[in-house]
This record gives sequence, structure tokens and C-alpha cells, in this order.
Amino acid sequence: MEDLVLRFGDEPARKRYRHMSAVAQWSFNQLFWNEKVGCLCDAINGGPPDPSIRPNQIFAVSLPHSMLRQDRARSVVEKVQEHLLTPFGLRSLAPSDPQYCGDYTGGPTQRDGTYRQGTVWSWLLGPFITAYIRVNGGSEEARRQAQAWLSPFESHLAEAGLGHVSEIFEGDAPHRPCGCIAQAWSVAEILRVYFDEVRGRRPNARPTGSPVQSKNPPVALGLS
Repeated sequence: MEDLVLRFGDEPARKRYRHMSAVAQWSFNQLFWNEKVGCLCDAINGGPPDPSIRPNQIFAVSLPHSMLRQDRARSVVEKVQEHLLTPFGLRSLAPSDPQYCGDYTGGPTQRDGTYRQGTVWSWLLGPFITAYIRVNGGSEEARRQAQAWLSPFESHLAEAGLGHVSEIFEGDAPHRPCGCIAQAWSVAEILRVYFDEVRGRRPNARPTGSPVQSKNPPVALGLS
């Protein structure tokens, strides 16, 4: 909101939102930061904080306005990389957690029970890579590492849904693709992070109401 009112030249409102932002940042860090583990707790529900290591915390680093200082942001990325990163996305729960389930099998009830208890979500690789490149200062080395993390999807395009990225994968290796064989947000995030972060080709915003025109052919998901 401070950023928006700055664009509209509303200085009194800017000061008010700056103060609110500072209070929210302080409160967030007091409540969610897990000093023992070095990352963010998953939830605060009126009781003790839930210390489960889950991928939700990566958004506290990847989104444009972060509530974390640089050292904590880097620590979050390192913990997510250590516990949740797989060749096809982020696990929904760390394997060290007693509730972790590394396979996605059985009937609907059993599968629903493991959906967010370790199952890998491919679209979450996007915000993870954005966060990783950000805490590493946008270096060329970080971009090369990001491209290496994206490379397994090249062979995956012929593995489940031809030319598509699956919705989810099993938490345990070899990370069998599951769920929808063609998931829009999986494809979208892989394309976004490849062009925005790895290649540095962020799209320019169009004026409101202007037609979409392109002289270029559709882009295939080729990561070479």
C-alpha cells in the first residue's frame, strides 16, 4: 500500500502505511520466526506455533515485499532447499516430520490424506527459484544453478502428459508423477521463472485496454 500511495503522491497516507508495515513486520517476525531451526513456523492458530517445515514460507522471500531481513531470508531458502527441494518441485512437508508420507497411492481417501503431507508440487519450484536468485543477488552463478534445477523437466515432458508438466510428484525418489498429467500452474510457473529469472526477460506491462499483439510464434517449453 505504501508503494501504491507513493505512485499517487499521497504523502500523508504513505507515512501511515509505512508505520503499519513496520508494525506488521515486527509482529510477523516475533510470531513466526523459529530461531532454533532457522526458518519460519508454518501456522499460528492461537496456540503454540506449528514448527512443521513446509513450503509456504518461501513466499515470505519470493514476493516483491518481504518481511524478512536478508540473513533470515537466506536461511529460509537454505532450509527449504535442504528439506523440501526435489528435482521436480518442493515437498509439501519435510521427510523428517512424523506425518510425512513419501508415496501417493491407494484410494481417494488415502491419496487425499497424503496430498499435503510430503507430496511434491511442481509449481512451487517457481517461487523457490525466485527466492534463491534474490538472496544470491541475481548473480550469474545463481541463474546457472536455477537452470540446472529446471533441466529435469525437459525429459519429464515426454514422461506423463506429452508436452506438459504434471500437477504433483511423489515425495520419495524417483518422484513418480501423479495427479493431473497436464496442470496449468505447473507449466506457467516453470515458464515464468525460466524467462523472468534465468533469462532475465520480464514482460513489459501493457496499457489498460490495449490489445494483445504478438509477431512471435508460440514458445515451446524448451529449457536449453
